[in-house]
Amino acid sequence: MFRQMAGMAMLLCLGFATWPSAEASIAAEGAVASSSYWSLRQAHDDSVRLSPDAIQTLNRKIRERSGSMQDLSSFPEYLTGQEVSRRIYAAMQDFWPADRPDVYAPDHLLTQEAWESVRANCHAPISEKDVTLRYAVTVKRSDIRLLPLAEGWYSSPNDIHYDLLQGTAVDPAQAVLVLRDSLDGNFQFVLTCDYAGWIDTSRLAFTDRATWLNYLCPDDFAVVTDHKKNISANGCPAVYQMGAVIPCRDQPDGTARLILPLKDRDGRLISYETPAVFDETLHHGYLPYSRQQTIHQAFRFLGDVYGWGGQDESVDCSSFVQNVYKSMGIFLPRDADQQERAMPVKHDPEGMTTEERYAMVRASEPGDLLFKPGHVMMYLGTDDGGIPRVIHAASSYFDYRIDRKKHYIRRVIVSDLTYQNGEGISSIDGLSCIGSLP
Repeated sequence: MFRQMAGMAMLLCLGFATWPSAEASIAAEGAVASSSYWSLRQAHDDSVRLSPDAIQTLNRKIRERSGSMQDLSSFPEYLTGQEVSRRIYAAMQDFWPADRPDVYAPDHLLTQEAWESVRANCHAPISEKDVTLRYAVTVKRSDIRLLPLAEGWYSSPNDIHYDLLQGTAVDPAQAVLVLRDSLDGNFQFVLTCDYAGWIDTSRLAFTDRATWLNYLCPDDFAVVTDHKKNISANGCPAVYQMGAVIPCRDQPDGTARLILPLKDRDGRLISYETPAVFDETLHHGYLPYSRQQTIHQAFRFLGDVYGWGGQDESVDCSSFVQNVYKSMGIFLPRDADQQERAMPVKHDPEGMTTEERYAMVRASEPGDLLFKPGHVMMYLGTDDGGIPRVIHAASSYFDYRIDRKKHYIRRVIVSDLTYQNGEGISSIDGLSCIGSLP
C-alpha cells in the first residue's frame, strides 16, 4: 500500500507477442497457483540464509534506510509538546491541510462542521512544554487511524473497502508508546515501530515500562506463522496475523506458556498465561530464513481478501510481504514506497526495454520484491513455460483489450507481469525497482 497513491489501480495489460494474452482475471489458476509447484522448483534452495545475529544486523540497516521505522525502546521519558504536535500533524498524511477535503462520510459529503470537529478532537497543537510518554499494549487487533475517528471516509459513497482514514492495523500483544489522548478521550495517539496514528482507547491496556518492554522485545516468544490465528485469553478471543510476536515463558517440564494481554476495569494491563501449542500455525521463536520458507509463507495468504490498510482482518500488498518476512524475523517498513527505499540491494530497470526488464526479473531470486508505483509483488520464479510469476495482494486491474474499465479482484493471487495500469503501461514496463534481501 502507498498512502499518497490510493487511487492508483493494479491493472491488466494487452499481451505481448511472446507472452500470454490478458485473461478475464489476472489471477493464475491450476498448478502454477500452488505452493507445491514452487516448492519442487526450489527444493535445492532450502538452506538457512542468515543467522539470527546477521538478521539483527540486516534489520538495523533496513531501519536506517527506511526513514519510517524507529526503536521505541530508545525514546526518552518526555517529548516536547511541539514535537508531539508535529507527529500528530504528520500522521494525518493527506488530511493535514486545514481545508475541508472532498470525501464522503460515509454516504454523504463531509460537512464543514464534522471536519472542524474531528480536527479539534486531535487535541493539537499542544501548549504544554513537555509531554510524558505512556506505555500501553494492544489487547485486540487494532486499527491505526489517521484521525481520531472510527467512521470511515471514502472517495465515493459507501466505498467501504477503501477507508481513507485507515492507516494500518496492528496485532494484539503489540507494545506502543502513547503520546496524546484525543479531546473526547476515545482515541490515543500512538507510535509503533513502523507507524503513527490513533488507536481506539478500548483496545489498549496501560502498564509500566518494565512490563511494556517484555512485550516490545521479549527474551522468549512465540510467532504466528499462519496467515491468521485466533487465540483466546481467559475466554476472550483475539485475531493475530502472521508475524505477530507473543511473549512466552518456558516451564520446567519443557513446555511453554503464552503471556497474553488483557485489561482490568481501570484500563491497566493484565498478563494472562495459557499453554502454548506449537504447530504449523505457531512457532517457538522466528522461523528459519530461507528462500523456500519465504515462498511457503507467502502461499499461506493465497486467496485471502485484499484488506486496504489491514481492513477486513487481512492484508494489502505491502503488509502481505511485511508479514511474510516478519515471520522469519526480518522487519520491513509498512508501506510499499518505504519498503522500496529500505531495500539493501536494488536493481534499477530504468531505460530498459521490455525484454531487458524480463531478463532482469528472470535473474532475480524467489522472494525478491518487485516494486512499481503504489504496489509491491513477491517474485516466485519462472513457470514451465518460462513466464515470470509473482504472488501479491491485488486490489484491481484494467482490461484495455475490452473496456478500459477498472475491475476489482481484491485477493492475494499469483499472476504474471502483463497487467496494466490506468495509462496502459504493463507491470513489467512499470517496474521501478527489484529489491533483494541477502
